[in-house]
Amino acid sequence: MARTVIVTGAASGIGRALAENHFERGDHVYALDWNGDALRDLAAKGIETRRIDVADYAALDATAAEIWEACDGVDWVYANAGVSAGGALLKTTPEAFERCFSINVIGAWATLQVFARRMAESGRAGRLCITGSEHSLGFQHAGAGVYTASKHAVLGMADVWRHELPSTISISVLCPGLTATGIGETPGASEKANAMGRAVMAEGLDPAIVAQATIEGVDRGDFLIASHSASKLGWDKRFADVDAAFERVPEAGRDIDRYAVPAAIQRAREKLMGGPSG
Repeated sequence: MARTVIVTGAASGIGRALAENHFERGDHVYALDWNGDALRDLAAKGIETRRIDVADYAALDATAAEIWEACDGVDWVYANAGVSAGGALLKTTPEAFERCFSINVIGAWATLQVFARRMAESGRAGRLCITGSEHSLGFQHAGAGVYTASKHAVLGMADVWRHELPSTISISVLCPGLTATGIGETPGASEKANAMGRAVMAEGLDPAIVAQATIEGVDRGDFLIASHSASKLGWDKRFADVDAAFERVPEAGRDIDRYAVPAAIQRAREKLMGGPSG
């Protein structure tokens, strides 16, 4: 049965590949991107397109309302729009930091919220996917500190989403490794830096392969979707650090039942309400 599918950041890279793959499956696809000109060939194929900045919440909510009414609901949503932010953290400007987080984090949250809210209110089942990165899993390489921070935020946010959403709505996080997209170029960076970014990204996996793996993972309901074995190297190092930290927890902090926050919340509720809740 044909689904109604939303893809942000659909003008290029993984987003374009997702839109094209779903369209070839017979789904009703809406491709959203700030670069309306780059969507023209998708529109020529019959894919619905909308020019939109995902950091503009009001515009995004209005678009969601329009699509929801036109299609009598939405089934799958990919919060895929993202930008890079290269350079050392010591030299990063506030403007670069804000731009990266406004798209990668706030834009992703807004995309999911405007559609998931309608799914939840209507009782409609749905699947959400947010594009993180191998940078979500741990340190991959220097020179991408703000981007890495934004993708850590995406994973943390999605982990909370999956515990807050109704059971009828699943959420996945795509954590792609090196993929041949245009994200290696950073606005305002030198031509030398961007040339290096393009050269590195050209070494990556075909976005069509990543899109196929993503759709399969979302269909299974996987929380994490990986596309490159090399991405696990960052996670392995992170896990080793976490494991070592917990081996050094002070004796007073080892009582799990006492200090687990859900248990503390329950005890506080009982104290404030005058006894155990029924």
